Amino acid sequence: MAKKKQPSGPGPDRPGPDRPNRPVTPKPALTPANNRPIPGRSAEATLRPPIRPTAPKSVDPPSTPDLPIEARQIIWWPLAVLALLGFLLYVNTFGHQYALDDIAAVGQNLFVKKGIAGIPDLMRTEFWHFSNISLGYYRPLSLITFAIEQEYFKDDPNISHMINAGLYALTGLVIGALLQKWLPGQTITSFLIGLVFIAHPIHTEIVANIKGRDEILSFLFISLMLLSYWRYLETKQWGWIIGACVSLYLAFLSKESSIVSLGLIPAMQYWFARRNVWQSLISLWPFLIVAALFFYQKQKMIGTLSGTPPVDWANYPYAIEKTQKSTTFKFLIYYLRLLVLPHPLVYDYSYNVIPSGGKGDLLTWAGFIAFVGMLWLTWKGFIKRTLWGFGLFWFFVTMAPGLGFIWLRGGIFAERFAYAAVMGFGFILIWGLQKLLVKAPATGSDELALKPVYVRYAPLLGLMAVVAGLYSFKTIERNRDWENNFILFNSALPYAPNSCQVQRHVANEWIEKGLKDRNKADSVANATNAIKPKPSPDQIKKAQTLIDTNIAHANKHGRWALDHLQESTRIYPNFGEAYFSMAYVFQKITPNVDSAKYYYKQTIRAANAYAPAYNNLGVIYQGEGFAQNNRQKLELASYYYNRSMVVNPAYVDGQNNRANLMKASGLDVKFLPDSILNKY
Repeated sequence: MAKKKQPSGPGPDRPGPDRPNRPVTPKPALTPANNRPIPGRSAEATLRPPIRPTAPKSVDPPSTPDLPIEARQIIWWPLAVLALLGFLLYVNTFGHQYALDDIAAVGQNLFVKKGIAGIPDLMRTEFWHFSNISLGYYRPLSLITFAIEQEYFKDDPNISHMINAGLYALTGLVIGALLQKWLPGQTITSFLIGLVFIAHPIHTEIVANIKGRDEILSFLFISLMLLSYWRYLETKQWGWIIGACVSLYLAFLSKESSIVSLGLIPAMQYWFARRNVWQSLISLWPFLIVAALFFYQKQKMIGTLSGTPPVDWANYPYAIEKTQKSTTFKFLIYYLRLLVLPHPLVYDYSYNVIPSGGKGDLLTWAGFIAFVGMLWLTWKGFIKRTLWGFGLFWFFVTMAPGLGFIWLRGGIFAERFAYAAVMGFGFILIWGLQKLLVKAPATGSDELALKPVYVRYAPLLGLMAVVAGLYSFKTIERNRDWENNFILFNSALPYAPNSCQVQRHVANEWIEKGLKDRNKADSVANATNAIKPKPSPDQIKKAQTLIDTNIAHANKHGRWALDHLQESTRIYPNFGEAYFSMAYVFQKITPNVDSAKYYYKQTIRAANAYAPAYNNLGVIYQGEGFAQNNRQKLELASYYYNRSMVVNPAYVDGQNNRANLMKASGLDVKFLPDSILNKY
């Protein structure tokens, strides 16, 4: 009877990258292979003393330099489960509105609003081109998808949320296939790593927020690149390299931080294809060409590779305090904590949610020690080609943009930076739990080896069912916070009361409600005045009651807004945008022209490049100028309109107001002496 052929790939009960071969003690021969005595010697002289058998040392399988490598089959049910789960977890976002950056990326992006006709402009402009800052972000692909949606579905956020969920489901499908290619015969292990990634609640900021599509597309195309290149390793067909290069280019168009994925290509080959370091590194040459071409395109299209971060206490505080490096180590602790325990989750970590790190800060030192320790473990894992070593390597590579954002620019913490790093966490978590809960059989005849794989993995599967269940519950619960700005901003107040941005954002939502109350009061007054020949006393009485009620609501909402804005400026005394919102309350909700002027000028002192403040001052002075027939105030209005265009040439409201005033009065004032500026 023929012996059963042993599977060649590693598996749950076979040696693999994370399970070295067990040493087997060789049986000593009963007699020497050549037992005939040598002539001239006695039989005793030919005998050798018995040799004690020793177990050979465990040695890693040798590197396999030759291509193609053995093709590895894919089991499709884990892929389907990951894709379905990824989609179902975000079904409760389908009725959501635009929130946070969605409004700027979609609703206020004039090129996106043009639909397909705006695509050429999107290819030539920065991501935040309309905000008068140059961050150097060139990410046209997600904006192009938004433009296509605008062309066919107009302003329908439901479609955008569905597409995000669909792309996330596709990501689950791709990483499920990739993990099985890397871990042949370890279906359960690869599935559980994918499960950690798909179910993790830290992804809600990316998937539930439409603007997060740039991150989804970037990671999806990186995964497709790795999978396509693996197929090249299996087939040695150059078409797969072309596919990998196209995927990398699309990843770059999604988010230029995809450059870090170049580190994953050789790592994948070294760890899982058993190629040596030189073979793994030299294979990068076509991808380096793609990277060079992309960054050449970026330079030609937007004129910069890096941009110029603004001097902004709210979003770049650590650069101003010159604590970037120490705070980077502090951030590492925060990221590790959220990977293990993703609660609470907050949409904004701006000044001063996480105070600066420093020499006397315990979290800074904890982060530094953790960083050094993890680097050392990564090196050890690299030498031994362990599964946990690859997880650490993946973590460092994919966290490089997030940690680099603080190290190089002094930017703030953000959950989205850990999106891809969750995969590395999944490798480490599942490896550790597998070592703890799954017993490997000692020999082929061991009783444990006769048990089905699922029986041996039952403790691990049971625990991961609980973990995935908790993660899924948290994901679905967190999705509700992203329904609209009002719910999202207020959800952050209990966990980030020291965020100047959260306080301002909540205030702006109360301002929106106050504006609606004011508009209702105005519409009732206009409708009553329009009654012909004239309204009756009863109609006037009812109308006045409605007007008074709405004005009372507006005043209440205005006061609540001012409370949050005062807290915002207490946290950050030079917060220009908070002063702007204060001025807007006094201009539109609880009318007080002098207070509005004062706070608009406070805005300009704190943020002299904030175009809306100049524009709104112009509106106030124009109204007073025509009402009072005061030419100097009209000159002030023209001056402030022009100033709004100087600080932001793309500011449309300033352009339109300047043109209308010039048409009505002939004024186009670009300079005024301080005596007039300070007079009013």
